Amino acid sequence: MTIPWNDEFVRGWGMAVGGPSRVLRPETKEQVADAFADVRARNGSIALRGSGCSYGDAAICSGGHVLDLSRMNRILDFDPLTGVARCEPGVTIRDLWRTSIQYGFWPKVVSGTMAVSVGGAASMNIHGKNNYAVGSFGEGIRRFSLLVADGSVLECSRTQNADLFHAAISGFGMLGCFLDLDIELKRVHSGRLRVGAIVCKDLADNLETIERLQGEADYLVSWIDLHAKGAALGRGVLHRADQMKPGEDPEGVRFFDPCLQDVPTTMFGLVPKGWLWPGMWAAVHSGQVGLVNALKFSFGPREQRGSPYLQSHGAFHFLLDYVPRWQWMTKPGGLIQFQPFVPKASAERVLRQLTETCHREGMIPYLGVLKRHRPDPFLMTHAVDGFSMAMDFAVPTSKRKRDALWAMCQRLSDVVLDAGGRFYYAKDALLPQPAFERVHGSEAVRTFRSLKARCDPRGMLQTDLSRRLMG
Repeated sequence: MTIPWNDEFVRGWGMAVGGPSRVLRPETKEQVADAFADVRARNGSIALRGSGCSYGDAAICSGGHVLDLSRMNRILDFDPLTGVARCEPGVTIRDLWRTSIQYGFWPKVVSGTMAVSVGGAASMNIHGKNNYAVGSFGEGIRRFSLLVADGSVLECSRTQNADLFHAAISGFGMLGCFLDLDIELKRVHSGRLRVGAIVCKDLADNLETIERLQGEADYLVSWIDLHAKGAALGRGVLHRADQMKPGEDPEGVRFFDPCLQDVPTTMFGLVPKGWLWPGMWAAVHSGQVGLVNALKFSFGPREQRGSPYLQSHGAFHFLLDYVPRWQWMTKPGGLIQFQPFVPKASAERVLRQLTETCHREGMIPYLGVLKRHRPDPFLMTHAVDGFSMAMDFAVPTSKRKRDALWAMCQRLSDVVLDAGGRFYYAKDALLPQPAFERVHGSEAVRTFRSLKARCDPRGMLQTDLSRRLMG
């Protein structure tokens, strides 16, 4: 059988890393099995790719094969009474909520973009703005079928192949390919959330406010002005959102209409948001991000005075979808994200040190986002009982400056790892191999390597990320 692989250059979503690969876009599980058999016969390597939303090299296999699962996007079953959906791996978060919201259900965990596939969400065990309350995406998965390297299909759940269940979720695509997954959604009583803004004067204020509210708020996320210095370092605007109780929002059922959940495509009903990224590009490349951040922070008190207000689930959650192709503002070099997860006890010290280092080195992230987290039961977890701070950097085109950015981020990584912190492979583009065991611990790494040897003894499943981290 001839498999119709296409020669393509595959990039990470951040556009800063990539490589040539042979790509296939299967539409059925039989085609996935045939692709595995073909690569196995060639003694080749293959990476699994969902929607391609990983910022770095988690879905890239330079010089090898890439299985793009975006066309396996069917919701095979949805129970409107229990809110359980059986999905193929290419189903996106958007596909999922557009099916479920009509029946009063919403995914328990969503990312900042609705474009993420459920297969990718499971592989990376993504988190949302409610991680501290409900945990990670994997905690809502009941079972899945996993195609492993020799062509076998294994059924996995918390009671069947439980070790593989807890390792493939978070296993960054190294143990097999999800063929279908059963995902449990949550009941919502309104298509809207009650949202409020809280201005935080500095990093300590941000951390303390999140810590105080985490026992009562359904969602918490804080935008951080990483350009602020001195007493204002870590200042930002924290957003809290809460679900409505039954009958609390008389208009809420009307917002079960999926069309009322999508983020708006225009500003003021006139200007297509797809036209906005060039203005953002100008701000990044003219060194005006600090001014933009200062203006954004100055509007915080007005939003706080107007709080709380009602906002659809989609409008609150999917901020990254407000401006189509917004990552293009970092062209031509692209972007990387440095997202440390730091235990609560050392969070203020470590996050302050990271920010001050960026200022001292003259490489300041254009975006910062602070969230609260809790541990989860998955083997390759990034979660800690503490905080994460996502830091987005525009990548310079100069090799010297790019190398300097990579070197600085690796020094920052050492600070995080020394404090018992972790990293998130959906975003990473630069951790070196020694970091793998420091992130997860020697016992977890031994267990994962043992499962890898059992499911993929020839190491057929590879990505540029796995080569960098696992050797």
